[in-house]
Amino acid sequence: MKHNKRISIVVVLLMIGIMIVGTVAAESLLPSPRGYVSMAYDNQSKQIVLFGGQTGPWPLRTSINGETWAYNVKNNTWAQMFPKKKPNDKAAASLAYDTKSDRVIMFGGGNTGLLGFMTSETWAYNYNANTWKKMAYGPMDYLGARLVYDSNSDRMILFGGLNVLDWYLQDGTWVYDDDTNTWTEMNPAVSPPGRNYQAMTYDSKTDRVLTWGGMYIDESPLPESMWAYDYNTDTWVEFPAVGTYPHSRDYAAMVYDSESDRTILFGGVPIAYPEEGVGTWAYDYNTHTWEQMNPDPEPPFVSRHAMVYSEATDRVILFGGETDDGVLFTYTNAIWAYDFNTNTWTDLTP
Repeated sequence: MKHNKRISIVVVLLMIGIMIVGTVAAESLLPSPRGYVSMAYDNQSKQIVLFGGQTGPWPLRTSINGETWAYNVKNNTWAQMFPKKKPNDKAAASLAYDTKSDRVIMFGGGNTGLLGFMTSETWAYNYNANTWKKMAYGPMDYLGARLVYDSNSDRMILFGGLNVLDWYLQDGTWVYDDDTNTWTEMNPAVSPPGRNYQAMTYDSKTDRVLTWGGMYIDESPLPESMWAYDYNTDTWVEFPAVGTYPHSRDYAAMVYDSESDRTILFGGVPIAYPEEGVGTWAYDYNTHTWEQMNPDPEPPFVSRHAMVYSEATDRVILFGGETDDGVLFTYTNAIWAYDFNTNTWTDLTP
């Protein structure tokens, strides 16, 4: 009788274990479709870390997500992480990987409604320990700011954002030091015009933060100049567009491909010339010129997506975003990889 009882307990425990594993496996297949999503490439673990996003109409709190995911580029597999403590659900945050501390830093974002959409929280994620840690508060009223990691100075550089209450675009440059857990406002003599949801990346070869795109507060297009920031001298320099170049767009993404020494731009909402589409472009900082790549095929129109560069595979990885099907808040969970050397996009969606 006792023997049968023990067998029954073992069977029940096994069934519970199968149910738990099955649930995790089902949830871990692929993140749900979402926009205003944020990712960073963890160079040590060779994983892409994703947090949050928006899965439906922005006024609804249920549309805002708070999941943490990890994507293995080499194996093309997703795993949902379940840290004991995590940030509140949020979309439109900005993530960047700090090489020295081996942590992903996240700033900003928000949860629901226009006025409730702003937060100045800073969080740090350790992939190896699967832990989020709340850090110092950053600048206030920077909705849609962009954050990148300057590896030469070991600093996070933040630029742009919207002050929703007073309705103006920020042109402040801020720096976060993870070692001291402090934010510092810089004071460059010249700054790019204020903007938010622009494209921004760090060119490690030239040690410059690059920002491009966006629009004025009246939704007219900004000039197509590339702006470059040097932390060491606290200076912004403008490089006007010449020759063939992409026209202004908002909600685009660009990343620096260190192997090819090119900055890759894709997606976004065209502001001045919607008939042009958005396409794939490559920027060469050495000559300050753009090249339209015209790969075939390439991802469908998308905005409010996330892109990172995977050094281990030498690929640009794109995930999610809002699609152009004429319906607002329609999102995708497709994942694409771009190889500059062969000028090819590959759909990796499981």
